[in-house]
Amino acid sequence: MKKKHLRACYRFHIVYPLWMVFVNRAAVLITLAILALALTVCLSEKNLLNTMKNPRSYDQSKNAHSFNAVMRPFVNRDGMAWAGKCEVVRTDTMETLATCSPNYQLVQHSEVLERAEAALKGLGLKKWKRDVTVFDNGGEMRAKYRLSNGKAKTDVAVGDSLGFVLELDNGLNGRSTLLAKGGIEALVCSNGMTGMRAATTAFDRKHNGLLSLDVFKKSITELLTAYCKDVADLKKLTKMEFNHADGLNMIDHLIAEVLKTSKNDSIELVGLYNDPDSGLHQAHRGQKIHGEAGGQRNAWHVYSACTAFLRNVENERGAFDIVRTKRKALANVFGGIATGKRELKPLLIPRADSVLDII
Repeated sequence: MKKKHLRACYRFHIVYPLWMVFVNRAAVLITLAILALALTVCLSEKNLLNTMKNPRSYDQSKNAHSFNAVMRPFVNRDGMAWAGKCEVVRTDTMETLATCSPNYQLVQHSEVLERAEAALKGLGLKKWKRDVTVFDNGGEMRAKYRLSNGKAKTDVAVGDSLGFVLELDNGLNGRSTLLAKGGIEALVCSNGMTGMRAATTAFDRKHNGLLSLDVFKKSITELLTAYCKDVADLKKLTKMEFNHADGLNMIDHLIAEVLKTSKNDSIELVGLYNDPDSGLHQAHRGQKIHGEAGGQRNAWHVYSACTAFLRNVENERGAFDIVRTKRKALANVFGGIATGKRELKPLLIPRADSVLDII
């Protein structure tokens, strides 16, 4: 009996620890597997975020902006009104676009467009192409007036014409205020660019509600003046020449430091630089307007490749917000180069961890 007890104790003291080691190892392996899975998910989400942020809902149909919105006291689900709180409601769908204070001054999208067009006509600018994009079921509007005639049109290089773009923002949901900015469009390719120098107008100062016709006219005039100065700076970029390989180094820097594009997007951008005609409208191809692969290139060619890429992202993916941010960042870089505030030479030096090596 004593021997059986000793055998049982032996089995317990030897087998049990071995069993616990096995169980503990299994637990550790399971834990490591879970952590590995979680890390994989995190990295996947990070990669997705790095490629492109999900665009908001938008509508570019002809009458997307043609509705009225009103303010009314905010009422909760129980039918109780909240003191000092209102809501902005579309009158056609009765959809609530935002909540706000009673002091908020509502500006209809259609009012902004009507006043802008009256101001343009008053300045003798009677021909334009208007594009309107409405976001978040009408909560925000962005309008572009592309002027490519008369004093709003000029050349940055032989055969490479630019046009002035008036950009207007308006919000009914608090996300955007009434704002006017100047932009640039290359007519041979429809590449959009943000103005490179800051032009402070009445729209940039604190205001509440719709601005007067005179303010619109004065602000547009100031934006046109800034546009002409921007074009003079862009012409300087055409004089900053280098070989084709140096231009690829510059694009490498811009990918890593400014654009932060994914592998596929980087391939597209490099392709637009290597085949300059691919970014142009069909009628302008074969004229070496943006140079040719292997030949002498300049800083304007690199800028054009970058803006062509962003044009494609905006048109094909509807990623308006991220494109606007990247255009501004590029304008700061090339504006700095053109005015001498930033050196070009460091951007032509190959990077040690070149993105080009992996695409």
